[in-house]
Amino acid sequence: MDVECDSRIQSDWYSPTRLHDSPVEYDFPGDRFIPNRSLMDLDQAHGVLTNRKTQPPCNTKSQIEYRKKLENLTLDSEGRPFQMMVFRGSPKSSRKPSHLIDEMRHSDEISIHKPLRRFPKSESRILDAPNLKQDFYLNIMEWGKTNILAVALGTKIYLWNADNRRVEELSEAGENDYPASVSWSEDGKMLAAGYRGSTMQLYDAESLKPVRSLNGHQRRVASIAWNGHLLTTGSGDRTIINHDVRARNSIACCIKAHRGEVCGLKWSSTGNILASGGNDNLVYLWDVCKMSSMHHVYRLNDHRAAVKALAWCPYNCNVLASGGGLADGSLKIWNTQKGTCINSIDTKAQAS
Repeated sequence: MDVECDSRIQSDWYSPTRLHDSPVEYDFPGDRFIPNRSLMDLDQAHGVLTNRKTQPPCNTKSQIEYRKKLENLTLDSEGRPFQMMVFRGSPKSSRKPSHLIDEMRHSDEISIHKPLRRFPKSESRILDAPNLKQDFYLNIMEWGKTNILAVALGTKIYLWNADNRRVEELSEAGENDYPASVSWSEDGKMLAAGYRGSTMQLYDAESLKPVRSLNGHQRRVASIAWNGHLLTTGSGDRTIINHDVRARNSIACCIKAHRGEVCGLKWSSTGNILASGGNDNLVYLWDVCKMSSMHHVYRLNDHRAAVKALAWCPYNCNVLASGGGLADGSLKIWNTQKGTCINSIDTKAQAS
């Protein structure tokens, strides 16, 4: 008796009627489930199949037998077949479903219909730049996150606000000195400037006043790169210095590997790899955790002129682009995981 009762309970638990009448709600997160079409409009489907006026005559024995089987299906009062199992999703949990597949499909549709970017064929504004130094090794112009352009003209540094088009003078160097590089911090609140006289100066962008001076180089500082609170500088004395701008003694480490002036510096988007280019035609890759003169990740030596232009891929942190000077004229794409050149394009001009 107990066995029979248990069998009846198990049968009722797994029956389609039991599943349909269950109050549990179900979730279908995506497009990988079979739609429940048999419960949508079964009366119409059954009527179309059994209506002999709309169907061609059955000429074969197999077709006649198939129609008999369809007509003999046992249906309940709502038109649901007992002999057909209903496929359902998993019960809903308290956690909100992510719908990753739907989101991926939606993003694909957006990318397909997204119009291509159109670059302007003419300038939108022309700014006067008197005393702009024509020196390939200098880095004297940069946009900040707050939409302000910093540019060094002669011995002075100016800030041009693109929103209100106002121009303000930030600083003026002393006699026989001039700014050789400028670079905004990542939040746009601070501007770093390297000078011909080997000094570094930090300015507050809001008050337009100097915050502190940094030393350590012996010749001009023509390349700067920020990495959070870490300020990396490259100099004509062939050294690279990491400054921790929070510390009183700012020098975190000093590297001397290039055999010429360090004219290009760029941190990866993840902040763990530094690329440096020099007047020795070399590109070095450095790990932030093991930076020393004897421990570089890779040394890339395919260029035939000074390497000033460096840029990391915005969507792949393992791809670096570097551009050579006039005697080289090539743009090279690197796989920084393997230290190999992926592609080289002859631009027939220096990349600055």
